[in-house]
Amino acid sequence: MKKSLSTVIIFGILLPHCWSAEITNPPLQQVSADIFQLGQIRLDKKLKTIQFPAQLNMTNGLIEYLLVTTKGKTHESLLKTEVEPYQIHLAMLLLGVKGIAAPETNATAIQPFHVNQPGVRRPIIAGDPFTIQFTWQVGGEKTSAAEDCITDLTTKKSASRGPWSYNGSRVVNGAFLAQGEGSIVAMVDDFDAMANNPRLNHDNDQVWEINTSHLPPANIPIIVTFKLETNK
Repeated sequence: MKKSLSTVIIFGILLPHCWSAEITNPPLQQVSADIFQLGQIRLDKKLKTIQFPAQLNMTNGLIEYLLVTTKGKTHESLLKTEVEPYQIHLAMLLLGVKGIAAPETNATAIQPFHVNQPGVRRPIIAGDPFTIQFTWQVGGEKTSAAEDCITDLTTKKSASRGPWSYNGSRVVNGAFLAQGEGSIVAMVDDFDAMANNPRLNHDNDQVWEINTSHLPPANIPIIVTFKLETNK
């Protein structure tokens, strides 16, 4: 059974007005009682997960992003995807995420942070906790927590296991910034990304290095899973 995106209104979800021209295209399809398809995104309301395709974008070096779109900052991101940020955000809203986009602001209302300021420790960008997992097929199904694919150079170990922070990006002068910037998950503080890294040194762009030992070859498709953490 197919459902149009007007279903979102029935669910009581309020979307930024600036999306009105964009969200009329991909239909929300109900596959089963708890499974929905939105473009390339598969949503499971019971498991509180969304899944979508991506691919390895970089195989070495420092990164400031875990995931961006193919039109985003691919020169500093581990993965890239063709999935639109507004679709991911819509799917997360359907799961019940509360960290929705900040209210409309002037472009100068929130100044960007400057990394590596000596003696300055910035607060974590708040949001809903969720986990990130990668899955691929090479001689059978393989999985990896996103953290295992990144080395923390301050400890020389994988990034610490635990949830990420879904903040939902910002709306500035009528624009949903994650859509324009293509920034989905940031390793280094970015209010315009949809999700951020809450670990120590989240404000340091010289800490996070790619570790491909937990990833497939570059030409192998990867399925990204976001799982919303709840107390229920």
